[in-house]
Amino acid sequence: MIVASGGNAPALAAKAATTTIPIVFTGVSSPVEAGLVASMSRPAGNVTGFSQFNSALNAKRLELLRELMPGIGMVGLLTNPVNPVPDADGVLAAAEVLSQL
Repeated sequence: MIVASGGNAPALAAKAATTTIPIVFTGVSSPVEAGLVASMSRPAGNVTGFSQFNSALNAKRLELLRELMPGIGMVGLLTNPVNPVPDADGVLAAAEVLSQL
């Protein structure tokens, strides 16, 4: 087994190196978008892992933050230009919807 931690680059390099040795990734922001797995529910192939950065939950995270801090007026989204947030546009869209409520 190969454990690829530290983001997309190590996981993609491991995937490119073998199709037979099992690979477990960590710290990947969007495994499907990165091309590591076919889907989160059925990864297929020899690559699997987990991601704490699930972009599908961004709207829910903002909603929860709003419930916890109802008087909040502004939320910042800090990103690393070398490894940007994969769904920054989705976060901004969710924030816009929540601001209209």
